[in-house]
Amino acid sequence: MLRRLMFAGYERQLNRAYRRRLASKGSTAQGVFWRSQSSQFARFDTLLALVHQLRGHQPTSIADIGCGYGAMLDFIKASSTFQHIKYQGVDINRAMIAACRQKFPHQTDRFSTGNRPSGIVDFCLFSGTFNLTHSDDPALWNDYIFTCLDRCMAKTRYGLILNLLCTPKAQIQKQIFYANRAAFVQRAEAYFGPTHAQSTRDVPGDVSFVITRKFL
Repeated sequence: MLRRLMFAGYERQLNRAYRRRLASKGSTAQGVFWRSQSSQFARFDTLLALVHQLRGHQPTSIADIGCGYGAMLDFIKASSTFQHIKYQGVDINRAMIAACRQKFPHQTDRFSTGNRPSGIVDFCLFSGTFNLTHSDDPALWNDYIFTCLDRCMAKTRYGLILNLLCTPKAQIQKQIFYANRAAFVQRAEAYFGPTHAQSTRDVPGDVSFVITRKFL
C-alpha cells in the first residue's frame, strides 16, 4: 500500500513537471525534456527498427507509452520504412494528450490518457519514458518501472520495447535515472521472458531493450 502511494506521488510530480515544461517550451523535443530532436529521433528509429526486425512488413500495432506531444507519430508518417505500423499514443499527462489532439485534429482517436493501452496491441514502446524521476532511490524507481512494464505487458501480444540511459551502477543524477544494463536484463528475463539489449546508435549511454514473451 505504501509503495503504491509512493508511485502515485511520483506520477503527480511528473505530471506537474511535464505540464509546466510543455507550457514553457511547447510541442518540441525540449518540451518533453529531450536535449535535441536528433537524439529523440535516433531513439524512435531504433525502437521502431526493432519492431520491424521482429515483425517484418506485417501490419503491426504499437502503443507509445508516454507519448508526449505525439512526435513518434510524426516520425512514422515521415518514414517509408514504418508505414505498416499502426500507432496509438498513451500518456498520463492530460496536457500532453490535449497537445496531441490539437496537433492531429483528424486523428484524435489515436491518443488517450492513461498508463496502458485501452486494448491489446502487438508491442508497447517506451521512448525516454522512465528517464526523468522525482525519486532519489534508484532501486525504488526501478521497481516503479517494472510495475509499469508489467501493467503494459498484459496488454501486448508479443512484448515491450524501451530505452534507458545506462551506467555501470544504477543511479539517479540530477533527476535522471541510469540503469545497470546487465541487472535490468536479468530482472526482465526473470519477470517476463527473453530480453535483448543493444546500444542505441548515435545516443551515447542509451540502451534499447526488447522484452519478449516466452513463446516468441
